Amino acid sequence: MHATTGQPRRPDQSGTLERGLAVLEHVGAAEEISTNAIAAQLGLSRSAVYRIVNTLKELGYLEADHVTGRVRLGTRLVQLGVQAMSSVDLHQSAPQFMAPLAEESTETVYLAVPDGDSMVYLAKEQGVRAVTLNCRLGGRRAQHVTSLGKAWLSALPPAERAERVARMDLIRLTPNTIVDRDRLLDELDRTARRGWAIDDIENEPEVGCVAAPVRDRTGRPVAAISIAGPADRVLPRVEELGRAVALAAAGLSRRLGHHLPPGAR
Repeated sequence: MHATTGQPRRPDQSGTLERGLAVLEHVGAAEEISTNAIAAQLGLSRSAVYRIVNTLKELGYLEADHVTGRVRLGTRLVQLGVQAMSSVDLHQSAPQFMAPLAEESTETVYLAVPDGDSMVYLAKEQGVRAVTLNCRLGGRRAQHVTSLGKAWLSALPPAERAERVARMDLIRLTPNTIVDRDRLLDELDRTARRGWAIDDIENEPEVGCVAAPVRDRTGRPVAAISIAGPADRVLPRVEELGRAVALAAAGLSRRLGHHLPPGAR
């Protein structure tokens, strides 16, 4: 058995397959690049890179611009990407992000999806201090009273968000429930800028929550993740828990194929 140092090998020290994958990743990062530039930037010989690029072009993994000769990712990779994303299931992927969040927060973590003007609870993970809440899987709650619903609404385009709020029946469940449409829209605007929503004892007495939206590969919100627990434990930690749930939701969004553009939040 040979000892390993744990250090990744450079492309020039790797086998043909590894070098081919390195070329693909480099082209993907550059979006469009010349073969000579690939060789120089990866530290490979030009002859080796030309062979790899030609093979990848023949297989459809790369294609060349007919004017500049620069290469970019090919249609075969797009097809594989679509196939990979179609095999990703929200319900199956969520636990790997929810369980660590429950452990970190010590509270209950929920996953919910929209249905009309409600959110339907699909899954939950419980932390070591989790308490029993008046919420069951398969149950539904109005979007305007929950951090889950407000997180999902905040991720919609502003015009659609306003249209939905305009037709909602804003029922009051607690003294803190927001039932004024302008105030709710202001809250959703703040939520969108912040990246996570707050349920300030608006749904259940003595219960507080924070939540963040989950997006699909198109950027459309398809679900939300929340941390819920006793208000006297959750609400003093809203900044900490809000950042944590936003990170978990972003991780699940990436698993579903959503990627922020460079420089975006």
